[in-house]
Amino acid sequence: MGIQACYMAIDEDGLNHLIDLDEVDLVDELEELEEHNDTLDIGKMWDGLHFILTGSSASEPLEDDPLSDAIVGIHILDEENFIAAIGNNELPPVIAALKQLDLVGLKSRFDPQQLSEAEIYPDIWTSEPKDSLYAELEQALTELINFYQRCLDNNMHVVVSIY
Repeated sequence: MGIQACYMAIDEDGLNHLIDLDEVDLVDELEELEEHNDTLDIGKMWDGLHFILTGSSASEPLEDDPLSDAIVGIHILDEENFIAAIGNNELPPVIAALKQLDLVGLKSRFDPQQLSEAEIYPDIWTSEPKDSLYAELEQALTELINFYQRCLDNNMHVVVSIY
């Protein structure tokens, strides 16, 4: 199955509850909440998406970069399992940065060989057709924009889990 990225909408009380938990309880509670909350699973595309948006792996998030924040979150809740949060009030610049992307330009610059050489997770970039890989990345990006907009509109925060 590999490492997957899941984004979950959560209200203020729910987020405060998660913040108070230790790492073991946090993962258990998060998995329970994901069954009942609005979630978006972009599967294995998280690192590739981070790379095409920022030029670096998600394992090296960029400080104060809304495109990096969009993929990995802003506030780390658990470094080992990589769980982070984005406050509702922090979503507008993230959404704006995502909506300003030039998808045609992004597609024209998409080079699977670069992702492979940068060891971007997962190791699929040169073994699958370029067009289908980019289509998966673009779909994940579109779904992420829509998810973040829904969270903003519904006054929800976001918890990002990548494990």
